[in-house]
Amino acid sequence: LKARADMRLSLDSPSAVRHARSAEGSTMATATRRLLLVLAGAGALLSASNSLGFTLVGAPQAHLGSVAAGLSSRASACQMRSQVKDRFRWVEPTPPQDLVAEAEAEGFRLRPKYNFQKVGYVISDANSKTRVALVEYFLFNAKYGVYYKRSKKFHFHDEYEVSKLGDVVLIAPWRKMSTKKSYRLIEVMRKSTAPVHV
Repeated sequence: LKARADMRLSLDSPSAVRHARSAEGSTMATATRRLLLVLAGAGALLSASNSLGFTLVGAPQAHLGSVAAGLSSRASACQMRSQVKDRFRWVEPTPPQDLVAEAEAEGFRLRPKYNFQKVGYVISDANSKTRVALVEYFLFNAKYGVYYKRSKKFHFHDEYEVSKLGDVVLIAPWRKMSTKKSYRLIEVMRKSTAPVHV
């Protein structure tokens, strides 16, 4: 009798299904796991009720159908999201292997070209995984026919902290990681040999 009452309580009110469906604060994987658990539990209860010869109150078949529909819609949404991610997945540009071998035979190394890449030197490495590069460039004054120098600071992401103070670095645009940081380190072109503290 107690088992029958527990079964009736668990499936009479759709609170278990509602709880599994309201996974707004959790990730898609957690919501799917909850739905699978509820679905498995409801299926086990149905099979037990059929074998013991009594009926469950509260139309558990309707609950099962709604859970299955929710599960299938979430699965299809997750599959579509993964297809979009695969379609727009970042692939690091690499030069063709035959050109790399030819350049190596001639004594130099090829590197891929990035749009809006900058070459500068590190002027700050105080923060973890964040560096500041000073990029100097020249502009031309048409009136006086002379070039003049300008410079700009760029915050860039250095995941493994390979660049140090004074190093010449190559940086390129990346997804915005903070208010000022939207570049990342591509390569340390020249290591600094000067002492940091004079």
